[in-house]
Amino acid sequence: MPRYFIDTFDHVDAIDNEGVVLQDREALRCLLRTALTEILRDEGQERGVDEFTASARDESGRRVMSARINITITDQ
Repeated sequence: MPRYFIDTFDHVDAIDNEGVVLQDREALRCLLRTALTEILRDEGQERGVDEFTASARDESGRRVMSARINITITDQ
């Protein structure tokens, strides 16, 4: 099973040096979705950031998948 390294960016870069072994690309897609949703929930209000990005690298360092989530709140 392949190992992926998930880096996250939300005005603070977090580079993954350990990685995670996943069964397939669908599991990677699910992990990216879950990670960004949790970051938005846990850190969005605290940091005042409304956009978060995650990037997955394989063991050779090649980017294989990326995801972005953002939220816009308009006070009317």
